[in-house]
Amino acid sequence: MNLTKCLLRFFKHYATPGSEPDVKGALGKLNVNISCLPLLKSFLAVLLLLFTGKLTAQDAAEPPSFRGQVDFKIGYFGNLRSNQGLSLGTEYVWLEKVKVRDGRKGQKTIRRQLLLNGSLGYSTNFATQTQNGVFAYSGLTLRRVNTKGGELFVELNPLGLYRSVLPDTYEVVDEDVSSVSFPGRSYYAPSVAMGIGGSWKGVKRSGWYLNLQYTLLTNYNSGILPIFSLNFGYKFSFNK
Repeated sequence: MNLTKCLLRFFKHYATPGSEPDVKGALGKLNVNISCLPLLKSFLAVLLLLFTGKLTAQDAAEPPSFRGQVDFKIGYFGNLRSNQGLSLGTEYVWLEKVKVRDGRKGQKTIRRQLLLNGSLGYSTNFATQTQNGVFAYSGLTLRRVNTKGGELFVELNPLGLYRSVLPDTYEVVDEDVSSVSFPGRSYYAPSVAMGIGGSWKGVKRSGWYLNLQYTLLTNYNSGILPIFSLNFGYKFSFNK
């Protein structure tokens, strides 16, 4: 109440239009306004605390950092018979939608995510030392994660490149024989994949993945060569 009266007195110190200025009244009101300064200071301090608390709440509600949204993968890549290799990959959670619903055993949390993914690897035939190649692909992943951390996902990788690596190769130019550096051929190789995954119990931001990938090597001997590959391995994060 005292603060309200002070504010009213503070804003009524102007004279009405056309009236003579009242010097004594102005001095009296000035004294009243000066006496209200401690209350005004307290009022401004409360506003400052409320504003600071609001900024803190906004910072707490901010989305995770880029580092917190990135996971890394390392694992096997090949078909278990004539082509084996190693792949390194990463994935970034671009969009995420969380839905909580009631079930028989309590609440269930379902996460639907859209991720950006990319992988780089090398494969070969260890028995014959042929079919050596370097591959790289990138695309989008649609993933569903249940309450227990089980994952079901589909990958679409329109950006794919496969580079075959040939053994020592020589060429003849004007009767001169010379070796070819990094012999091989490059192919545009889009791919799709379907798989499952999960998280290790008691370990944060780590887990496993397993998927079947279908790749097309285009312009392979004037045609298309389909390749089925199996991917499985370990995924982890550097974020605590």
